Amino acid sequence: MNWTKLKNSYLIIGFILLMYSPQNTIAAQFSQIVPGAIDTLNQLTAESVLKLVLPHLPDQDPTSFNSYSAITYHRFRVAEIPVAHPDRLKKAPIPFSPNPDITKWIYISETLTDQKQLKPDLDQHENLSAKAEGEDNGSFAALASQFGELSILQSTFKILDNNYLTPFSLAGSRKFDYSLRDSITTSGDTLYVITFRPKKNLRFYGIAGSILVNTRNLTIQHFTGQTATDDPLEPSFFIDQQFEKNQGIWLPSEKKITVFYPFITTNNKTTYLTAESWVNTYQQQVNPPLKPDDFKISATSTTADSTAMTPSQIKQTKLMRFVAEGKIPLGYFTLDYNRIVGYNIFEGLKLGLGGETNRTLSKYFTFGGYFSYGMKDRSFRHGEWINYFPFRGSDLRINVTYRDVNMELGEPDFLETKSLLNPESYRYLLIKNMYATKRYSTGVEFRLSKDFNYYLFGDISDNHSRENTPFLVAHPFDPIRMTRAGLQMRFTPGIILQMEDGRKKEMNIPKSDFFLTFTQGLTTLGGEYRFTKFEFKGRFDLPNSGLGTSSFVLRGGLMSENAPIIELFNSYGSYTSSFALGAPYSFATMQLNEFASARYAVMHFRHDFSKWLYPEKYKTRPAFIFAQNIGFGELDDKYLLKFNLKDYRKGFYESGFEVNNLLRMNYLSWGTGIYYRYGPYHFSSTQKNFAYKFGFILKL
Repeated sequence: MNWTKLKNSYLIIGFILLMYSPQNTIAAQFSQIVPGAIDTLNQLTAESVLKLVLPHLPDQDPTSFNSYSAITYHRFRVAEIPVAHPDRLKKAPIPFSPNPDITKWIYISETLTDQKQLKPDLDQHENLSAKAEGEDNGSFAALASQFGELSILQSTFKILDNNYLTPFSLAGSRKFDYSLRDSITTSGDTLYVITFRPKKNLRFYGIAGSILVNTRNLTIQHFTGQTATDDPLEPSFFIDQQFEKNQGIWLPSEKKITVFYPFITTNNKTTYLTAESWVNTYQQQVNPPLKPDDFKISATSTTADSTAMTPSQIKQTKLMRFVAEGKIPLGYFTLDYNRIVGYNIFEGLKLGLGGETNRTLSKYFTFGGYFSYGMKDRSFRHGEWINYFPFRGSDLRINVTYRDVNMELGEPDFLETKSLLNPESYRYLLIKNMYATKRYSTGVEFRLSKDFNYYLFGDISDNHSRENTPFLVAHPFDPIRMTRAGLQMRFTPGIILQMEDGRKKEMNIPKSDFFLTFTQGLTTLGGEYRFTKFEFKGRFDLPNSGLGTSSFVLRGGLMSENAPIIELFNSYGSYTSSFALGAPYSFATMQLNEFASARYAVMHFRHDFSKWLYPEKYKTRPAFIFAQNIGFGELDDKYLLKFNLKDYRKGFYESGFEVNNLLRMNYLSWGTGIYYRYGPYHFSSTQKNFAYKFGFILKL
């Protein structure tokens, strides 16, 4: 007989009886068990008990242990309900699960995972087996990962797009109403129940439920929670988390989650889905004698047989994405710390402030702005925008923006987010030549399928040059009024998306990305130039070979005549001095704006030999990289004379060698490299053809 399961059964029965029994006195029992914890019987309140429990929560949280291992079985399934479920508005904690015998599940997944973790940064989730049935655009798999990772021991947890506050938050006493229920004694332990509900007239996502507490060691043994809102447009859910005693510690074991929520289909119709998650964790070991060699793979990565990202990977990717993009959520507002302190060579150190409201304030719109001051160019810049989301649960976005900003001549304009996770973005720190623009724009962003993203836009801008660099002195231009319209497209095969803050956000680092931008210059609304412009960029990796991994970035563009100088393609060089910051997938030995073109084609190739030289389990292995960059760009002869520019129609060539990951500190690694310029555009002085690079890489 399994005495642990029998004991748990008694605990659950006692817990249910406590939920509906009249309140009696547990103060005397509690004061005997925890001597001196409570001064007087009259001071025994649910809040005071929780204050004693909170310091003990890390003792039950597997993520707080120095090492931990477990086997986890996770079953997740989704069903479609044609009408609102009749139980969703009930106050009692009744799961919203339909009868499995009569339910047609549209998606089912099952995984068996071997989890190991070793502080500070080894966390391996190996899928021992995995299967999935039904169609999924990535949202169901992401939701399954979200439910599998959910922990009620944290101050907040996330269900779909909403962050819910738990009674274990330090702000809980201000947000929840608590009550203390009756107590029972089993096996010499006294158990009691704390019930909680969100306080009225407070605007936050809270839950109602109950907590079963063991007074001997102040640990949680059972938790139930459910939504407290009657809004039919908000998700309803029920959580049942049980704990099991292992090695003298009460650890999370069985977890059941049922969520009922409205879902907007591709044709903007509302249907209702029920998602059920059952997680059973067993063979748990607290602080087992693990060492780095016990991990088959590097930290936080999956084995080759893994079919999707693990919950810890998704959580880590989300955190790193926020950090890399400069986002800091602060209640109803998301601060952009890039606006607080920024830098490029033209503007110098930039100081300012910026941010945007998030969907916690409103499900239908966000608004934001920024201002900044460049210490070097002594210019004050600002911008404002509004985003409107007409359909809840959809990432369709209508945008209106005004920006007063400095921009690089010929700056690429793709549907991508600047992020420190993409080392190519480091080039923006090196920009030397910029023009000032005041631009009014509007656009519509939408997805017709998971892998394709579109943005239709139109803008009107006034642009002028400030002759404060040698290049701008040599290439001045009169103020330009432009009216443009266009379409930006992005194709990202295999992307995993999850609804977050009202939009579909990326939950993985894509293995390949393809961008295409079409721009049409117009002579309406004061526009002075009519031109047509196409630009393409593709990034992809070749399959792993025995000699390592190879990656390519291909870029190209085509432009009609009569385009202004600020629209001509720049050569994408990143040479500012002999020894400078490295920016992968740019020309390391080509000076900024050294060339220009109306037609161009470029290839950037990088091959990493580290996986060939070192086993993958060596996380701190150095990365030996060979780089080859080749480009061709042409500009009609009359424009070469008109703008006093030159092109690189004969071909620009450079080769380089980098040694990265020499020094690693958590997610940050450092490296160095050397590049050599040769071919038709090499310099007569050999020394000028060399560029020495140092750099850093943010990596998961």
